Amino acid sequence: MSKLPLLRLIIALLFAAAAAAQNRVLIPEKIERATVAADDGMQRWAEWKPGKCPNCEGKKKVKCGTCERFAEDATNCIECKRNEKKEADCRMCVGTGELADPLDKVSCPGCLGAGFFLCTICSGGGRLRIGDAKKFGDCVGCRGAGGWKCGACNGARLVEPAALKPSLREAAPKDLAKAATVTDAALKELEAVTPTGGDKARKEVKALVKAFDAAGAVHPAMKRLGKPFEDYMGKIYAGKQFQGSAENEAETMSAVKASAEYYLKHQKRMLELAQKRAEANAKVAGEQKAK
Repeated sequence: MSKLPLLRLIIALLFAAAAAAQNRVLIPEKIERATVAADDGMQRWAEWKPGKCPNCEGKKKVKCGTCERFAEDATNCIECKRNEKKEADCRMCVGTGELADPLDKVSCPGCLGAGFFLCTICSGGGRLRIGDAKKFGDCVGCRGAGGWKCGACNGARLVEPAALKPSLREAAPKDLAKAATVTDAALKELEAVTPTGGDKARKEVKALVKAFDAAGAVHPAMKRLGKPFEDYMGKIYAGKQFQGSAENEAETMSAVKASAEYYLKHQKRMLELAQKRAEANAKVAGEQKAK
């Protein structure tokens, strides 16, 4: 059993904080979406003014956190392709320099705006040098690709919000409340799963998929996540021959779990804001009817 991938795992974890700093996310509970009072007393959604992305400051690019894990002689990176500046599209604004209206778009629950599932066996570089080998070879998991296109967003990085009629923006208070209940329940299911990998990995994957599917009753993107996540983990199992594989499987599951939790917390906040507006308008409508 080779020991090199265990060292690779340690290095990947050391760089995780740096990568996270280059791919920050908004705090879901603090997201705001303004409304304005119309002449009839009803609250309308204000025109969306995106401004500069707070992560890249409108520059569209950030230093690639993925290939910071690689040696200088690395030739591939799934995120920045090892371009001259080693910069990648900002995940928060998906390379536009501006934030999308949170009523319309949200970061994917599978990849959190990356557009891909990272191969955690090679950390996205596509190559490994195992044991005493003097040369690098293609990774046993991704076969040199560094990862795979995210199946939940099909590489688009942003997905649609909760599916309500006529829309999240205009749904009735009771429908928004039901959607919030489904979202809360899914968050609790996810919270109950603590990935450990190894012999328990497949059971843990099923538990996570069960939570994803439960949320899918309201959130189509969550429904789309289950099968791609199972396929992803199936490829990560190729690293079972290496020491530290259980830890790596656990970290991989935890990363996708965290992305899904962020998506659900974001949507919970938007449901709260939409419900507040809908209830205020229902009250105004009731008062006008009573006159």
